[in-house]
Amino acid sequence: GSVWLPPRGGGFFGRFGGGDGGGGNRKPIDRFVFGLGIAGGVEIARSIEKSEGLGRRHLSWPYILIGLNVLAFMLQGFMGDKLTMMGAKVNRAIAEGQFYRLLTSMFLHGSLGHLLVNSLSTYSIGPSVESWFGKKRFIALYLFSGFCGNLMSFYFLPQPSIGASGAVFGLLGALAFFLLRHRGLIRGSERNLTRFAYVIAINFAMGLSPNSQIDNFGHLGGLLGGVMFSYLIGPNLTIERIRGRPVLVDRPLLSQAIRK
Repeated sequence: GSVWLPPRGGGFFGRFGGGDGGGGNRKPIDRFVFGLGIAGGVEIARSIEKSEGLGRRHLSWPYILIGLNVLAFMLQGFMGDKLTMMGAKVNRAIAEGQFYRLLTSMFLHGSLGHLLVNSLSTYSIGPSVESWFGKKRFIALYLFSGFCGNLMSFYFLPQPSIGASGAVFGLLGALAFFLLRHRGLIRGSERNLTRFAYVIAINFAMGLSPNSQIDNFGHLGGLLGGVMFSYLIGPNLTIERIRGRPVLVDRPLLSQAIRK
C-alpha cells in the first residue's frame, strides 16, 4: 500500500519532511500483512470473470503498469535514494511547485514486499476493471485515483509517502460502485460487494494499528476518487430495444450531461 517514510535527519526528508511526527522511532511495517486484505480481490475478480465470461487473453494496462512499477523499483535500486527523493510525495516540495510528485510517487515503492503487494493487487482486480471500463477509461481511472489519493495525503499527512495503493483502492472503489449500480444486471453483485467491504475495512483497520506506516489518507482519497470516477464516467449500462432487439447500451452520466 501507500506508506509514509520516516524522515532521515539532515538529508532530503530532513529538509522537506515536515518534522518527525512520531515516525522516527517506528519500526518498518510488514507490507505482506497489508496484502492479506487487499489480495482478497483475487477471489472477487475471479468470481466476476467466471460469472460474466471475462478473460485475460491480451496484454493490457494492468500488466503494463506492473511492468512500469517493477522497472521503477529496479531504477530505485540502481540509483539508491536519488529516484525516491525525486519522485516521492513530499508536502513542502509540492507546496513549492513540484506538482508532478502527486503522480510520480504512485510508481515508487519502499521495499520488494511493498512492490509485490501492490503488483498482486493490480494483477488480481485490474483485468476485471479494464474488461468493464475499457482501456482508455481504465488508465484514466488508475491515474486519477492515484492523484486523488496523493492529494488527500498531501492535505492530511505531513510525512513523505510513496506507493500505488491509492490507485489500487481507486480500482476497488470504481468496481464496487459499478457492481452496486448494476446489481440487477450482474449475477453475484451483492456477494462481491460484501467481499469488497471486508477487503476495504481490514486494510483501513491495519492502517490504524500501532506502529503502522500505512497512509490511510492516501487509501481513502484513492477510494473516493475511484467511486467518483465510476459514478461520472464509468459504465452506466441499460438494456434498450434497438430495431426490436434488446441491446446493452453504455451511457455514462457525464457524457449525457454534456450532450444536454
